[in-house]
Formats: sequence, structure tokens, C-alpha cells
Amino acid sequence: MSAPSLYSRILGPAFERLPPALKSIHDARHAKLYVGRCDIRGGGLIARTIARLAGLPIAQNDVPIEVAVNATDTNEDWLRKFGSQRVQSRLTCRRQRVEERLGPLVLTFTLSAEQERIVWSLYSARLALLPLPVTWLLECAATESLHDGRYGFDVSASVRGVGLIVHYKGWLVEQVGQPHGF
Repeated sequence: MSAPSLYSRILGPAFERLPPALKSIHDARHAKLYVGRCDIRGGGLIARTIARLAGLPIAQNDVPIEVAVNATDTNEDWLRKFGSQRVQSRLTCRRQRVEERLGPLVLTFTLSAEQERIVWSLYSARLALLPLPVTWLLECAATESLHDGRYGFDVSASVRGVGLIVHYKGWLVEQVGQPHGF
């Protein structure tokens, strides 16, 4: 029997009350593949530079997305393919929070299950070993919810004085088989 999933450990009993589409993407299976569509908005030159350094997706409309999730008992590796652009991150549980590593950027979020969605709220951030004041970030949050009965996501990040870094939202459905081009 495998260990409980990362999300079920953090959310506790609230995880079991989530809709099946949200529980499925965050269950304890070791390998999952999802496909869907999303829209990505970005900011100006400085914002695009920050996004590129963090490995975030570039602005595109109605782009196909593939997401491969590979889980162990201690972490989840998420490989997202927005069109031809790959974005990779590692999620781990730290003190009942999700820590997401995107290249040299490490973001720590609190998670809450609210009605039929999961809300990510920024708790702390660091660039390599250098802590970043959270007040620098006007918004860095995400929600996971149902989108026409499918898994839906809405992720955004803004930096004070720079503006929008990235905002992407869309939907995913589970795909049987191996990721294409990963």
C-alpha cells in the first residue's frame, strides 16, 4: 500500500470531500498524464525576463497543454508542456505546506480546500538560498476547481513595480498512455 498523496497529507479530511476530478490529479498514483487547453498572458520586458528565469510559460492563446505527474512518497515532479515549451517543477511537503521549486525560485504555499476547489496562497519565497520578502509579490496564487466537469486551473503571479509576470488558466483531462515528446 502506498503512502498518502502529498495533497491528502496537507489537506487532511478535506481532501476526501473534493470532487473526483480534483482528487484524481492529486491521488497517490505514481504516474499520471493529463491533456487540455489553456490561455497564457504575460507582462512587459522585465516581466518576461523574470518569467524566463523562473521557467514560466510565455504568452499564448488556446495552447495545447500536457501535464505529466510523477510522484514518490516524498515529492511530485510536474512536467508541463505548453505547446512546445516545457515547464518543470518539483512539489514537496514542508511543515504542512506545498513547496514548489521552479529552477532557482522556491515558492511555499498554504493549501486550503474551499467548497469545490483548492486554493493556493503564497506563504514565502526565495531565490536559491536568498529569502524574498513576500510583500514584493502583489499576487502569487492559484486555484484548482471544476471547469465544465473537468479539472481546471488558474495561476497568476505579479511583482510590485513590474506588474503581471504570468497568468495562465485552462483545463485538463486524464489521458491514458505515455506523454508525447516528454
